[in-house]
Amino acid sequence: MNVMRFVVAAAAAALLSPAFAQTDATPPAQGKTRAEVLAELKQAYLEGDLPTTDADYPPSDATRARNRERLDAVRPAWAMQARQPASQQ
Repeated sequence: MNVMRFVVAAAAAALLSPAFAQTDATPPAQGKTRAEVLAELKQAYLEGDLPTTDADYPPSDATRARNRERLDAVRPAWAMQARQPASQQ
């Protein structure tokens, strides 16, 4: 009798296990690519949006103006390169 219960329980578990399987075939939504993130960081740097300290978040207008002045004084090499839209990188 115990063997019969075990067989019935094992059969039920085997038949019902696909019901609990994940059936969603759509892939998870992808985030930004590395190139897109780098392009956004470069743009934020150029616009002076990157905060300089934790106490200055979000950056104040004075910090943004100071960052723009610093950027104008020293242009990095990558800023001189022609920009491509993120979709073409």
